[in-house]
Amino acid sequence: MPNVVPALAMFFGLVVLAGFVPQPLTPATLLAAKTAPPWSLALVAAAAAALAALLDHRLVRTTFQIRKLAELRQKPIFQRAEGYAKVAPFLTTAAFAALPLPFIIVRILMPLTGYSALRYAAAVGLGRAPRIYVIAVVGKEFDIPTELLVGAIVLGAIVSLAAYVQQRRRA
Repeated sequence: MPNVVPALAMFFGLVVLAGFVPQPLTPATLLAAKTAPPWSLALVAAAAAALAALLDHRLVRTTFQIRKLAELRQKPIFQRAEGYAKVAPFLTTAAFAALPLPFIIVRILMPLTGYSALRYAAAVGLGRAPRIYVIAVVGKEFDIPTELLVGAIVLGAIVSLAAYVQQRRRA
């Protein structure tokens, strides 16, 4: 029986990180891969990503009701991007979730196009699973020092927090 504690910690950590604090997934995945099998991490990450996607979907749709952002949607370039997003939304979302592409594009466009929240979440989960699996397999094969991985996670949190504080000061 695999140790599920790292996988569960990763699940809850990813839900929080993905929803509120932008963080790279690689250090946490590599750390969890030291004690949990890659397939379990991939499943947990897919579930966490799908849950976060549901929250994102609602947040983006609500946020773009703000007048200034609603006006932004009327710009020709934004309307063209929305049109492209509607061509193959499930495949596009899954590809952006799986590959090292700027996911923020899909994260904003798919909810705004009216794409189903459940389909969006399923595509995000399906896309994240293979990505996390590959990272976890690499973590199993190469023994990266735990201190280095924890340091990367802490550094990522500090950078995200500093960016947040700086942004709040400007506002």
